[in-house]
Amino acid sequence: MVHVLYSGLGGHGAVMFGMLDAGFYADAEHLVLLTGVEPPLQDYVTRLDQRGMAWRYVPKQPGRGYVSFYKALRRAIFETDPDLVFVHGLATIPSVVWNRSRAVVLVRETEPQSTKSAKDWGSLAVAHASVDAIVHLTEDAAQTAAAKLRRLHRPGKVRIIGNGLDIEAFSPAPGGAERLLAGPVVRLGMVARLQPNKDHLTLIDAFDRLCAARPALDARLEIAGDGTTRSGLEAEIARRGLQDRVTLHGTLGADGVRDLLRGLDIYVHASLGETMSNSIMQAMAVGLPVIAGAVSGVTNMVTPDVGLLYPSRDAAALQAAIAGLLDAPEEARRLGAAARARALSQYDAKRTAQAYEALTEGLIRARAGG
Repeated sequence: MVHVLYSGLGGHGAVMFGMLDAGFYADAEHLVLLTGVEPPLQDYVTRLDQRGMAWRYVPKQPGRGYVSFYKALRRAIFETDPDLVFVHGLATIPSVVWNRSRAVVLVRETEPQSTKSAKDWGSLAVAHASVDAIVHLTEDAAQTAAAKLRRLHRPGKVRIIGNGLDIEAFSPAPGGAERLLAGPVVRLGMVARLQPNKDHLTLIDAFDRLCAARPALDARLEIAGDGTTRSGLEAEIARRGLQDRVTLHGTLGADGVRDLLRGLDIYVHASLGETMSNSIMQAMAVGLPVIAGAVSGVTNMVTPDVGLLYPSRDAAALQAAIAGLLDAPEEARRLGAAARARALSQYDAKRTAQAYEALTEGLIRARAGG
């Protein structure tokens, strides 16, 4: 079994490790191919080595070398004659188009529908023509793709399987929801790659407004993740004089993300579009109230019983939502407890692993003709 996923921080690794921890094909031989312009995340390497699981890094040069990259990745995927190729995301689709082996190829489609590029849509169309199954995370995502691709869409190949995570590893800090907003320092945070489809600038703006409106408030903003927008965020933080209040933690491993979330009072997810956010799932599993932008891929997760929504890009509305929870700590604690209950009932990686195993067995039987 070959897994193909992005080498840096992101939902790909979180989902794969959650499934492996839940026993996904525990008796199979796994090869993990980490690809991208970023070197493999050390947390991934450590966790794979601890499992004794084979892995390789297939690097890509930024902005060039697409053909050579796809050829190198295709060789790495098929040289072991796998039974299953599990591709996370659309970026590596050209590497699995020419499949001369007996491998079943399934694609886990993760790009937000609202932020897909023309290249992404082209890759998804190619996937419909060439792989065995395309897995969408939500029904909404599947319907949007069908409407966009039209005649290129192959409905018989489409399945809906939501993400999952290790809900025992991502569990609340001691004290549970009762600890929220109980200390002298209020801690807000967000976990996401620093890239254009994440709206960190609005988050920083809202936090600055909050601090200005409440000068006696001792508040901190913790941001985990790295990426192309980091330098711009650093400049914005400095321009606003927030260096002592806002921390950019960079890339954290799974334990680091969990520990960061456990130290927060409120989780804020400022984004321009999602499919099914692993960070929101992790925050909910840790028992945090969630405030998030009302965008596709978020509104189906953050409902009034577990959190608050604000109009995307509206810093004043985000500030008001945060202030509302600060003024109603019991409501924040109720939302946090409800978020944990939601994670237990809907986001357990064991359910995800079982769904993918059932799908894989069906694809293998179909490939074998029986």
